[in-house]
Amino acid sequence: MVRKPPASVESASALRNRPEPLSIGIVGAGIGGIAMGVALTRAGFGNFTIFEAEPGVGGTWRVNNYPGSSVDLPSMGYSFSFNNRNWTGTHANQPELLEYLEDSARRFGLYGHLRLNTTVQETVWDEQTHGYVLITEADERFRFDVVVSAVGLFSDPNYPQWPGLNVFAGVAFHSARWRHDVSLTGQRVAIVGAGSSSAQIIPSIAGQVSQLYVFQREPGWVIPRNAVTYSSLQMARYENRRRRVWRRRKFFLRFEWGFLSGAIHVAGSKRNRAGEQTALDYIDRVFRDRPDLRAAVTPQYIFSGKRRVLSDDYYQTLTKPNVELIPHSVTELTRTGVIDATGTEREIDVLILATGFKAAHYLSRMKVVGRGGRDLQTAWQNGAYALLGMAVPGFPNFYLSYGPGTNGGAPITYNAELQAAYVVRNLRRMQRTGATALDVRPGFVRAYNRWLARRNARTAWARANNYMKGPNGNIITQWPDDMLTMNLLLRLLRRPATRRDR
Repeated sequence: MVRKPPASVESASALRNRPEPLSIGIVGAGIGGIAMGVALTRAGFGNFTIFEAEPGVGGTWRVNNYPGSSVDLPSMGYSFSFNNRNWTGTHANQPELLEYLEDSARRFGLYGHLRLNTTVQETVWDEQTHGYVLITEADERFRFDVVVSAVGLFSDPNYPQWPGLNVFAGVAFHSARWRHDVSLTGQRVAIVGAGSSSAQIIPSIAGQVSQLYVFQREPGWVIPRNAVTYSSLQMARYENRRRRVWRRRKFFLRFEWGFLSGAIHVAGSKRNRAGEQTALDYIDRVFRDRPDLRAAVTPQYIFSGKRRVLSDDYYQTLTKPNVELIPHSVTELTRTGVIDATGTEREIDVLILATGFKAAHYLSRMKVVGRGGRDLQTAWQNGAYALLGMAVPGFPNFYLSYGPGTNGGAPITYNAELQAAYVVRNLRRMQRTGATALDVRPGFVRAYNRWLARRNARTAWARANNYMKGPNGNIITQWPDDMLTMNLLLRLLRRPATRRDR
């Protein structure tokens, strides 16, 4: 049975003296929401509710269920410390990862805290009670002392605004809203995009369709993923929990070691140059007999300037006779086809939009109102920012999991656990001191983000067009450094950067 938090309005003094434990609202039941729920459970904070718009947990790994969906980084990077899975291969596919997330939620009793099929539209701070009112799409209202947004980086699909899209008579859908009721067998299909999702979808559907057109506005840097499915002997070896723990630790140590010689995304570093050569050698190897394709897939921007694409079969699929790479952007749709930038029209039956997400536009689907009626999107009009990706001045007791400036430097589960621990430490401080509101100091946040901007300016991300940037061209989404640095800052800056109200 789901426990609803009290909806009654209390005075600030009553709040300070009441015997009830702190109430916490979590928006999103993906990796961040699960990590937060487990951390609260283990720390003894049982009065929390997790709101999830989908019919189950998993977040990104529930909705991105297109053919071929899988992780592009090693499966170890998706293992929580509290549930170390014996993965079936180096790179888990979407069904296995979703099952793992469901198992993690089940093991720690999170299902009793879930409100599924519930979209939170608005979160409003109440200065009188020092708490937030969460308002759902169905106009239900819930009050919490603390709110954690765990909606993630890839929750709002990016839909292009092409002329004619509304008159196209065929079937059109985004890769994150896959139409499993639509058969692609024998169909003429166009897929728009050349990123990670597209690179997974194309090899998975090429054998079904009669013709596949791949519209590429700009090529991505592609390197082999080198995915391996484990044998029964390998699986049996890691049935032993200690061996799994040691394997996970080795993965994280290798990940951390990679930053010491200059991370792969640092412009001009040894690893950056080596990665570029690996990618160029891969192009030469696959397209030795196709100079036309070799030229079309070779990027003209710095290596790692965009998110790298890891695939073992994307390039090979482009050479199939029923697959045509079109190195031009889409400009318009007609009733029966797609027109590219050269004015050429190709007739199709199905259009797949692998056009990514509004990654830099955080919380684009949820309104957050803080002190003085200030809207968070107004505060972020020049680009989203936060202290350590977690807290914004003027929005007390409100935290972001995997917020601005946290992507890229650590495996997502590690990051989620670090940030959950940060919230728990603040909750304990509130309990210990009687504080009813914790707010970050604006001066610390400004100084921190100036430092972060200088660090990001060294990277290849700063030298290319990508989803990581805000309206002023500044990098919004990325963390350029290692896991240890993030861990230390989360511990060192928590108290001095925060003021408390009683």
